[in-house]
Amino acid sequence: MANEGYLKNTAYTLFVLLAGGYLLYIGSSLFIPIFFAGFLAVILNPLDERLRKLIKIKSVSIISSFILLLIPFVIIISLFSYQLMSISDSLPSIDSNLERGVEKLFSSLNELLPILNLDSKKIISQSKGEDISGPLKFIGQSLISTTKFLTGAGVTILFTFFFLYYKRSIKNYIVYQFKEKNQKDTRDTIGSIREIIQSYITGLGLVIVILSVLNSVGLFLIGIKFAIFWGVLGGILAMIPYVGTLIGGALPFAYAFATSDSIWTPMLVLVYYLVIQQVEGNLITPKIVGDKVDINPMFAILSLLIFGSFWGVSGVILAIPLISICKIILGQFDNTIALATLMGSGIEEKGIFKRLQ
Repeated sequence: MANEGYLKNTAYTLFVLLAGGYLLYIGSSLFIPIFFAGFLAVILNPLDERLRKLIKIKSVSIISSFILLLIPFVIIISLFSYQLMSISDSLPSIDSNLERGVEKLFSSLNELLPILNLDSKKIISQSKGEDISGPLKFIGQSLISTTKFLTGAGVTILFTFFFLYYKRSIKNYIVYQFKEKNQKDTRDTIGSIREIIQSYITGLGLVIVILSVLNSVGLFLIGIKFAIFWGVLGGILAMIPYVGTLIGGALPFAYAFATSDSIWTPMLVLVYYLVIQQVEGNLITPKIVGDKVDINPMFAILSLLIFGSFWGVSGVILAIPLISICKIILGQFDNTIALATLMGSGIEEKGIFKRLQ
């Protein structure tokens, strides 16, 4: 009987996961704006609470918090757009320089290690469909106001407004779905989810700004053309955990390889980005984001693959906060607390299994 109950619970869990995954996949146009709106509402909530003390009309205080958030965001986007527009005519040459840089890099590797026998022309021709300058074009296309982008942004802003306007009603509705003895724990769980979102999103934004500045200054001192562009691009790509910083460094490295007469310039770029990656991974991100997002690398990468396959770039951006929320929720139930612990980074600590018993 015990085994039968276990099998039923396992089958039910698998059904919920598969059905939920299917709904997330087919409903991406709805769920993506809603999730972004939920995260944005959590970020704006402290500002809205402060403005509410000065502005008694709820809708006016929410709109005012939107405006205050948009001002620095618009300034940053405008500066980057200006930089992008100033080099838009050079994008074809940047693309060709990147390809030439990869060819030179492979040639150098073949001279150093002949056993590799890398055919750079074949590799580049095979990747033409993917385009080696894909991240460049992605950034450029992201700044173009397409109908799809405007629709998604409009829905996100609309739902953010509603989430802030009805936040107490939504919270009370969730709490009162549970028995009275569990309502306090439910409120604590909601508070933990709010803290994780605030710490991750605001911390990630600050990390992007810091990395953009460090990258731009370093590349400028090294003498790389379009240093601000490459630096900000590397900062933005840091949104992708583990591989974003590597991609952000590989592009200016290949560009420097193609445009520089000296081998030392691309080597300086490579060394500089390796140092920046170590500083970011061991100092900047842990200090700014903190230990709120306690997800081990295995589940972090798994979540990136799953949500990325569902929702593309948006899924990659949302993956870490969503998997962190799932971990908190799973940790509230006896049947899933072991899975929540497995998702964290401290399962190897002494005594963790005793606390699960």
